[in-house]
Amino acid sequence: MAVAISNDNIGNIYPRIRQIVDREDTAYFSDSQLLMFTEMATDEFLQQYYTIFEYNQDARDKLEGLVVSESISFSASLFEKALSSLSSTYYRLLSARLTESPNTSVKIIQLSDYSSYLNDPFNKADANNPVILEEGGKLKVLGLSNTTSIDLTYLSYTTVWSDLNNHSFEEIAQIAARKILQSLGDPRYQLMQAEILERNTALGGGKRSK
Repeated sequence: MAVAISNDNIGNIYPRIRQIVDREDTAYFSDSQLLMFTEMATDEFLQQYYTIFEYNQDARDKLEGLVVSESISFSASLFEKALSSLSSTYYRLLSARLTESPNTSVKIIQLSDYSSYLNDPFNKADANNPVILEEGGKLKVLGLSNTTSIDLTYLSYTTVWSDLNNHSFEEIAQIAARKILQSLGDPRYQLMQAEILERNTALGGGKRSK
């Protein structure tokens, strides 16, 4: 799910982005244009650290303020919930467990695996091995037959600008500036890209699928 941010939540990032890209021959960018670059930068930032959240302490520290936990009831007649019904604006699912049986995790799967868990007799989801996936703006659960409450932990960007620390705020500004420089064909883009690759290599760790 792509990040959509209102101007009210941007704070001081526009001046910082302009400061980074400032040069006499750099084109002026309006607030609406900066909003577009900031949304792309925020999405890249969140996705980058989401993919290693489970394995990397730095990623967990950066996104800690954006982690939301809540219990959701899935009815026996319809094991799905609209993402819009969650208490915070949903970005990515981190984990899911049965509320009444916390030791039973609900495996997060991708849409490409849906058919296998639905129809494959050797891999079919059941009450002991339920699965959950995001599809079409909804969370869908397979393997359950009774109304069930599930404890979800997910990333939210509802309060992204108030809950990120100063270092993360600066990192998003740097990403937005890099994207602007790329759009201008500015040679500084290559330098910033090299720094990003070096940092990502240093982060290492396992990766989580989208």
